[in-house]
Amino acid sequence: MRIKSLQLSWFRGAADPVSLEPNCKSMVVYGENGSGKSSFVDAIEYILNNGRINHLAHEYSGKRQERAIHNTHKPQGRTTEVIIKFKDNSELKTEIKQNGTSTSSGAEAIAMNSWSYRRTVLRQDE
Repeated sequence: MRIKSLQLSWFRGAADPVSLEPNCKSMVVYGENGSGKSSFVDAIEYILNNGRINHLAHEYSGKRQERAIHNTHKPQGRTTEVIIKFKDNSELKTEIKQNGTSTSSGAEAIAMNSWSYRRTVLRQDE
């Protein structure tokens, strides 16, 4: 299944909805430090890795990484979420609660667990 777009809201470095629309089989994400590259890669890892981002697994990120996932400037009442739209127009929406737990809905909510993280995402040092 190919990703049509990836939208982040108040997830890590992303604030109000920001979207990435890859139109290819493979993609390299590059840019200046602080431009939000890792936020998109982290969002995919979060979805594929059952709510965990491995490079954020340290004691000060919280038991469920609740202090590492949300944008630190998120206004009260705003939602931290990741929305993945697929080429077949199905959609996966994951809302991340303040305590670090999340709920997913949409046609791909179950199928995402079958994706291989290592075949989907390569980080800089891999």
